[in-house]
Amino acid sequence: MSKKGYGSNKVRISGLTEKLIIAGLILCCVIAVFFSAFVVVKSFGKNSLKKHATQVANTELSTQLNDTEVLEQEEPLELQEGQILVDGQVYEYNKEIMTFLCMGVDSRAGISKEKTPGKAGQADAILMIVVNPKAEKIDVIAINRDTMTNIEIYDEAGVYLGEEKKQLALQYAYGDGREKSCVLMEEKISDLFYGIPIHGYGALDMQSIATLNDAVGGVEVTILEDMTKYRSQWQEGAKILLKGEDSLLYIREREEESGELGTNIARIERQKQYLLAYVEKLKSKIKEDITFPLTLYGKVDQHIVTSLKLDEITYLAGTLTDYDFKVENIRGIAGESAMGEKNEEFYPDEEKLKNLVIEIFYDKVESKDIK
Repeated sequence: MSKKGYGSNKVRISGLTEKLIIAGLILCCVIAVFFSAFVVVKSFGKNSLKKHATQVANTELSTQLNDTEVLEQEEPLELQEGQILVDGQVYEYNKEIMTFLCMGVDSRAGISKEKTPGKAGQADAILMIVVNPKAEKIDVIAINRDTMTNIEIYDEAGVYLGEEKKQLALQYAYGDGREKSCVLMEEKISDLFYGIPIHGYGALDMQSIATLNDAVGGVEVTILEDMTKYRSQWQEGAKILLKGEDSLLYIREREEESGELGTNIARIERQKQYLLAYVEKLKSKIKEDITFPLTLYGKVDQHIVTSLKLDEITYLAGTLTDYDFKVENIRGIAGESAMGEKNEEFYPDEEKLKNLVIEIFYDKVESKDIK
């Protein structure tokens, strides 16, 4: 009896073990399928971005960068496609580079629905994210929203009325608050940067900053200037963990009513500081969970407009975590601020902007490689 009972118990244990093994195999298969799909999605994303990069990089770049006096000599230098001549040095556009336009839109109503041209919100924060696979690094160029440039004006019915010189941020307002606004901004910023191609855009309403901030556990910053007007503990030099709406407050506010020039430049410094700290938190989260960007996107998908597809986002998220990104990789545009009739205006230093474009987007060509 006892032996029979023992044998029966043994069979039950074996059955349980068998079920556990089967369950484990099924789980392994599910995991394998998931990661295989993830790798395939990444692969599609890479190919999609590379294809787009090839299409755009082959377009003719602005000749404003060339040293025309040298090119017009009796024995002109023959430049290849994508090459420029500056101060006797030949440079070649880095076709591996991918550039993305990111904007924070000042619109209380959000950006989930189309809006009337002229009332679609302004691009309050404007960043160019430059991904360089050759050097495995990311550069970020912060563009002053008050940069004066010719923008396209449309009436409320969407009829084109011509161009006027206004702050760059206003170009977003004359679109539809979504895709058209982004495309208009993309075109103007490409023009500002001598025809540099932009491979994708993303815009989010500023109200979603708090959600993104808290999703990574908050962001710690050292207060760059006296901001006790907004929070009593925000004294210059204080270390603060930004949570909730405080994150938006820190990167958004500026002392416009003070009458001082350059208040947006001070705000850009805070935005650059916050971005660097946020990216470090984000990279840690992605290393813990490679699908985290998709989770993050799900939290704010109603607050974002982007030209990037899911496979492209997946590829970028899985690739860029190991790229070099330091404080020196965050650049601004040098220039001067002046008071216009109503608002502050910013005028870029064209020579310094030209040098910035060459430094980030071009590689030197050795004399032996020049034909």
